[in-house]
Amino acid sequence: MGYFAFFLVLTAACLLWSAACTAAAARSDRRRALWLFLGLALPVLALLPWLLASGYLAFDARMRPNWFGAVLTVVLSALIGGIWISRAGMTAVASSAVAVASRWPVIGLFAFAILAKGVSFGTLLILDNAVAAEARAMRVEAAAIMQAALPPAVADAENAARLHLQAGAAIAAARDLTAADGPLDDPQFDIASPAVGDLLTRHAALVDTIRRAADMPGCRFARDWARPSIEMLLPEMQAMRTEARILALAARRGSFEGRHAEAVADAVRLGSLGRQAGSEPILVSFLVGLAIDGEALTVVADVLPRLGPGDAALLDDPGLRDLVSAVPSIVRAVNGEEAFGLAVFADFADGREDIHAFGRLSSDATPTFDKGHPLEFFADPRMAIYRVFFLPADLAGYRDRFRKLRSTAARSVDQRQGWPEMKRDIDAIDTDPRRGPDGALARLIVPATEAVFRAQSHAVARHRAAEVLLAATRERLATGTLPAAIDSLVPARLPSVPRDPFTSDSPMRAAFEARELSVWSVGPNGTDDGGPVAAGNAPPERGDDIGLRIRSAGP
Repeated sequence: MGYFAFFLVLTAACLLWSAACTAAAARSDRRRALWLFLGLALPVLALLPWLLASGYLAFDARMRPNWFGAVLTVVLSALIGGIWISRAGMTAVASSAVAVASRWPVIGLFAFAILAKGVSFGTLLILDNAVAAEARAMRVEAAAIMQAALPPAVADAENAARLHLQAGAAIAAARDLTAADGPLDDPQFDIASPAVGDLLTRHAALVDTIRRAADMPGCRFARDWARPSIEMLLPEMQAMRTEARILALAARRGSFEGRHAEAVADAVRLGSLGRQAGSEPILVSFLVGLAIDGEALTVVADVLPRLGPGDAALLDDPGLRDLVSAVPSIVRAVNGEEAFGLAVFADFADGREDIHAFGRLSSDATPTFDKGHPLEFFADPRMAIYRVFFLPADLAGYRDRFRKLRSTAARSVDQRQGWPEMKRDIDAIDTDPRRGPDGALARLIVPATEAVFRAQSHAVARHRAAEVLLAATRERLATGTLPAAIDSLVPARLPSVPRDPFTSDSPMRAAFEARELSVWSVGPNGTDDGGPVAAGNAPPERGDDIGLRIRSAGP
């Protein structure tokens, strides 16, 4: 209703201006043509930039909603109405040669035109204030969602955050840990190399700190999640990725040296480290947690072949079973991401953020926009135009998207449907004609939906492969040889053959050899490319199979 009133009053202002100029023309023989031109041309010329801008935003930038029709209606109304008013006003009165418009009150019409113009801008101000008034409610909603998504609070003595901060400081001060050609960044680095032993010896205190942190029951960094904002940084995430590489190196080295119990314990700690990193209710933390979780499963696959019959009890470690069976859930991160976005919308709604924030959100070095950017029309004084005409629809589309993402996230946890069905649901969110394309702000803060959920399915595939490898290792320790097929592990070692999460109903693939076992998913492309390859060895044309491989140390 407010938008209708704005366009109606704006149209009235244009027509009143045309009437005032026509009245002036009827009283002036010398400047009649000039007054008639001003009466017709000025309203159209004043509205023309807005017509061009609305057309660009609607059809080129595809911003929602489409205001081109409304602006075009006002322009045509001003033009056609102005022509009709000028012709009717300049028509002579039947009883005399005097034009009808000569009897119109020139000053009064000009005054009403200016008044109508002021009312139109006043209507914009009211609409802007209405948007700003919603900011407080959005912040309260964002805080409630975020608080619900946060993991339980932990006592300071049981909080791993302080140890992670200590480890991060030690990593930042150790240049050998960040060397490009070191064992941490080279997946093919020889674990038997003396350089690995020297590195772990030099940083024994750091390894101990990482282990103690991973053994803590929880991790909460000092962040005000009740008031999320685009200024919030997560500097600990990169340090925790390095911690995970150090701990993985220690686990592999321990297994190589025969310290199998310590290696399994470190693999379990890696899983705990991944859960701690992924516990923060935002997608970037979740993705870091997934990466560490994948590292933990890879370490398990590296350790299992070195276990002998005397190590069978290690496979019954509850922590190892939990690591292999428990897939990180994306639900908390999706909820937290929605809350983060609502807080950002609130900052734009009440004017706390201006046009420069778009540059920060898009990671631009400078808060400027290239030619063709959807926001190039929004200079600083015009942010009210974005808030009034685009932010409400932008916010509505954002809410609708996350309503659907929450449903998809719930299904992704237990993989009630395969990746083909899940991808179809995700694509439907982007192409739903009832929702339309994302608005300018939503485009910047909505995550890459397909990539995030694909990463979740990657994790499911790795965990299911690890389940098979663990069961196969139990069989090897009991019989002396690896099984000949996954089916032979059911039901003694496995309750059933795991389903490939990247298919609708197909089982995980496996290749059994005398001393080697590979278990894999066909990956997002849906094609069996021959199984997983060692990290760093996959040629680009090899494909995207996802899985794990073990090679028995036996004869």
